[in-house]
Amino acid sequence: MKLSDLNNEQLKAVKATKGPVLVFAGAGSGKTRVLTYKVWYLIKNKIYSPNEILALTFTNKAASEMKERINASVSCDGVAVGTFHSVGARILRKHIQHLDERYSNSFTIYDESDQKSILKDIIQELDLSDYKEFHPNILKSRIDNFKNSSMSVKDVQSQANGFENEKIAEIYDLYLEKLINNNAVDFNDLILLPIVLFKKNKKILSSYQNLWKYILVDEFQDTNSSQFEFISFLGSGHKNITVVGDDDQSIYGWRGANIDNILTNFKKVFPKANEIKLEKNYRSSQRILDAAWSVVSNNTNRAEKQLVATKGKGDKISLISASNDEQEALAIADSIKKDIKVNKSTFQDFAILYRTNAQSRMIEQILMREGIPYNIVGGTKFYDRKEIKNVIAYLTLICNPNDDIALKRIINFPVRGLGEKSIKLFQELAKEKKISLFKSLEFVNELKLRNKQCETINNFYNSINGFHELLEKLDSKELFRVVLEEFSIEYYYKNNPLEQDRYNNIQELKSSIDHFAQNSDGGLKEFLQEISLYTDLDDWNNKQNSVTLMTVHAAKGLEFPTVFITGLEQGLFPLIRIDDTNDQLEEERRLFYVALTRAMEKAYLLNAHQRRRFGAQNISSFVQSDFLNEIDENTLKINKYKSVYTKRIVNSANGKSVKVSRTVTEFDDFSVGDMVQHNLFGVGTIIVLSGSGENQKVGIEFKDGLKKKLIVKYANLKRID
Repeated sequence: MKLSDLNNEQLKAVKATKGPVLVFAGAGSGKTRVLTYKVWYLIKNKIYSPNEILALTFTNKAASEMKERINASVSCDGVAVGTFHSVGARILRKHIQHLDERYSNSFTIYDESDQKSILKDIIQELDLSDYKEFHPNILKSRIDNFKNSSMSVKDVQSQANGFENEKIAEIYDLYLEKLINNNAVDFNDLILLPIVLFKKNKKILSSYQNLWKYILVDEFQDTNSSQFEFISFLGSGHKNITVVGDDDQSIYGWRGANIDNILTNFKKVFPKANEIKLEKNYRSSQRILDAAWSVVSNNTNRAEKQLVATKGKGDKISLISASNDEQEALAIADSIKKDIKVNKSTFQDFAILYRTNAQSRMIEQILMREGIPYNIVGGTKFYDRKEIKNVIAYLTLICNPNDDIALKRIINFPVRGLGEKSIKLFQELAKEKKISLFKSLEFVNELKLRNKQCETINNFYNSINGFHELLEKLDSKELFRVVLEEFSIEYYYKNNPLEQDRYNNIQELKSSIDHFAQNSDGGLKEFLQEISLYTDLDDWNNKQNSVTLMTVHAAKGLEFPTVFITGLEQGLFPLIRIDDTNDQLEEERRLFYVALTRAMEKAYLLNAHQRRRFGAQNISSFVQSDFLNEIDENTLKINKYKSVYTKRIVNSANGKSVKVSRTVTEFDDFSVGDMVQHNLFGVGTIIVLSGSGENQKVGIEFKDGLKKKLIVKYANLKRID
């Protein structure tokens, strides 16, 4: 690293080491470089020692990359680099008992499904199952909003009027109580509880203000009210803080992000802030930047800035209007194949972005049919898979025996002959004795259960307790293997022919724990914390040679040589309803700006006149997005696209081969002897079949004599003519 690598504005931001600094960093303007160089500069010039610096990011991936870049030039061992949530968890592991003595530092971090499990229990307890407004998904969203807005139960109660709001306040109160009883926190608590701690204990607050003498914050436009309050507490003493962000990329208002934090609030809390703008773009061509600006500049709530490209003018953006969503997907596939053929691109050079996950179905179908490999970001995450959550629940219970959610997940897995009635008996016993659900297992003999059930429960209870005592004696790698063996988990999956994928995932989890044990001094508790803070992007592998499919939200922070933005239709992108406010439309514009500025060299904008929604039979008509009317027409070129599939057949009357145009349906009948391509098994020959259309079943012999029976509906076979 050397300062000569920086442009004038970047250098100014790096060298501003005293007092608050607000950096408006446009897309591709080097904000990560500024943060990285600033940490390096502070350490190299001995302005602050590594352990006096706190750098906050929004993803684990960003934190890891920052550390790697700094370490390449100067040791940053001791710098606290992490996400808001990981830093919050670090504080709580040390001090959570100051909030409530029922908490211990082995608390569990609950994910969305765990939160919903608690809310389901509360709904049943309060006899609210018949009310749609008290669905777990709705309640979770309401509670998340309360926490993101730093609202206590008293705050919610004071605003409650009418049956629904009064009940929600009661549910919120019960929810918080159950978290404490389970020795658990949810994701929002990782920010909210440290704030409560700072307010309650000035000594602890002072210790962290003295510890972290310089604070840096990435993606500041994405902070919500509680995150801003968290930063304000830590930085309000010395005021040595640098925040970097771009108001034009504030796209998380729906989950509480407050754009005013970067536009006005920072300067209110830190009135003497030095404001710097980074407007030199190193990622995209000027036409891409001009097109993105021409849309986002229609917003009124923004700081004026216009990016200048270092790469030159570049190609015009391709606008493709397709007749339907299938044609839209075919246009993408054809464009990819053409670019690879002409420009020698690779599959990993392309990203396909969409506003909603539902749009990926047709795109996936066409990419499979065309033999184009792809990778979806935002599908079922590895740690959300059923078998993985089962194993993690064992490890969680061993660390935190008070976790009722983990216990209920595994008490009958693998099967121990314990049904809902038995579990309910233990719940009643726990309530009667005022103990945890796990502790109630100790008193199994007081219940009217069969001897075999009592013996099974006793063995389970003693095993979990035994492993709990081994937590500090065995490393995570050893402990994990013993747990798998003790509870026959691996055996359960390995010996079930239908569960081989799940067995393979258990092996992958084993590798993950092995890697953690080799690269960390932490034990099982630390491993569980690490995976609880994972995001979709932490699993994304950009070295895999495949096209990337993701929502626009997931794409923020990434870049690709070529980007396709799909579904540019009114009501889809922008995704707005009649009652939506102007603020929501402005966020949709910012989302379009983010999507387009992911492109480095080429961009395609696509829309369809008709699109399947909520099932293949439900077809809706659309008009093109207003964003396409706002975009600078000098940056666009219209690409007309029409795809006709052809197939040669033999006319039985004269024996001549003729070319016939036809529509290829989603499910096409096959014949014995057809050669087909399967995504996983490769090329094979159909040797037997039955049925027709989507219900058709085929028997295929693949290479090396491998034979498979497949249902056409799910197999995604491609005939090789």
